[in-house]
Amino acid sequence: MSGDGVRLRPLSAAEDPHLLARVLRLRPHPEQEVFSARAADTFPAAAADPDRTAFAVLAGEEPVGFGVLDRRGWLEDLVDDPDRAVLLRAFYIAAEHQGRGYGARAARAARALAAALVPTADLVVLTVNERNPAAQRAYARAGFVDTGTRYLGGGAGPQRVMVAAASPLPRAAASPPPRAAGSPLP
Repeated sequence: MSGDGVRLRPLSAAEDPHLLARVLRLRPHPEQEVFSARAADTFPAAAADPDRTAFAVLAGEEPVGFGVLDRRGWLEDLVDDPDRAVLLRAFYIAAEHQGRGYGARAARAARALAAALVPTADLVVLTVNERNPAAQRAYARAGFVDTGTRYLGGGAGPQRVMVAAASPLPRAAASPPPRAAGSPLP
C-alpha cells in the first residue's frame, strides 16, 4: 500500500530477509520506546500470530518505520464490535526519520492496508499515550479521530482510543499485499 510517497510492505523473513534485517535495526527515540517497542522486540510475536501482519514503512526503498495490523489484539476493550475492526499497534517512525511527515502518511496508508488485508473490517483502531502529543497530531492528520474513550491497560499510562475508516487507496495507488501462491485470503 502506498500514499504520498510512503509505502507499506508486509514483512516476512522468508520473502525478504534483507529488508527485515534493515527494519529490525530501526529504533524510535529512546524516550518513545515506552510508547512503542522496537521492531526487533515485536516482530517475532507478530510473525508467529496469523491474526497479525507486520509491515515496513518505506520512503522510496528506504525503511523508515514499522507497524503491526492485528485482527484480534485487545479490540474488545476498545470498540463495541471488534469483528469489524483492525488494531494498528507497535507503530513508529525511526528516530532519524521523524519530523518529515512519514508518520501521518504511513498511518493513512495503514488504513488502506487494513482494508486490503481484512475486507470485512471497516474500522482501524489505535491507542496513543496521552503523553505523546506529536503522535496524536500525526494520527489526526491521517484521519483518525479521538473517541473520548481512554484505554488504561497499557503500562505507560492512559491512552486515547482513536479510530478511522479502513479505506482503500485509489485503484492506481493500491496494490494487494504479497501472499504465498495458493494461500487463502484473510
